[in-house]
Amino acid sequence: MRVRQYINLYLSIIMMLNSSSLSLVLNYSSASSSSSTCRLREQFSLNGMYQKGDVILGGLFEVHYFTVFPELSFTSEPQQLHCEGFTSCGFQQAQIMAFAVDEINRNPDLLPNITLGYQLYDNCQELGVSFRAAMSLASGIEEEFLLDETCSGSPPVLGIVGDPGSTHSIAISSVLGLFRVPMVSHYATCSCLSDRSKYPSFFRTIPSDAFQVRAMIQILRRLGWTWVGLLFSDDDYGVHAARSFHSSLSESGGCVAYSKLLPKDNRPTELQRIVGEIKSSSAR
Repeated sequence: MRVRQYINLYLSIIMMLNSSSLSLVLNYSSASSSSSTCRLREQFSLNGMYQKGDVILGGLFEVHYFTVFPELSFTSEPQQLHCEGFTSCGFQQAQIMAFAVDEINRNPDLLPNITLGYQLYDNCQELGVSFRAAMSLASGIEEEFLLDETCSGSPPVLGIVGDPGSTHSIAISSVLGLFRVPMVSHYATCSCLSDRSKYPSFFRTIPSDAFQVRAMIQILRRLGWTWVGLLFSDDDYGVHAARSFHSSLSESGGCVAYSKLLPKDNRPTELQRIVGEIKSSSAR
């Protein structure tokens, strides 16, 4: 499973390069000094890795899994949040992207006279952090940068690899899609992200949940099970997959005995209640 994630991540980088125009970025970087300027009002404090280059690729990864928010007094500017709980899998994925960029730069036949760089951020598995990181990638980290006369210059990053979470990708693509900033995810599988009218600049290298649900229905048919229970996570990934599963199972002649939403906070009382309903159900 982990090898497949790494392959999807590498394919995300290749797709990003193949689907984007490098000439636009290079032409934009050579804009005249008479162009207007734009100044950032504030910068977010984010964990990240950076390597300079002629063309910059952005990346969002789950390096930490817990976010500590500052106390809000509403009398002064709040302090920056920080992340805790290191996850080696997300860190390895970030290292894989850095390694892939270095490998491309070492090969003179792939991008002659062009050096790739990267700006990678840790999303801490928190939507607010991930959204801040995506906005920083789209707007740039320089305090002041040039704009052309029509204010339609290319963004500071060519595109973003990630986000691995479906909920995060939905929120970020809803905004970045307005500016046609491409996102290529290696792990966001929600079938809703296949809607090109809502997410015109979102792509992925992993199949959507529609294929997962289809496989589950085929397994149930093979085993002859028509009375089943369903547990799903409390996020866009789980909710959309459950909705698709209900529809597909009904079409195949099956029925759902129970459908339970797993709480995000893992409340013991709620989990015990769900376990009790599973034990009392006739579905096996």
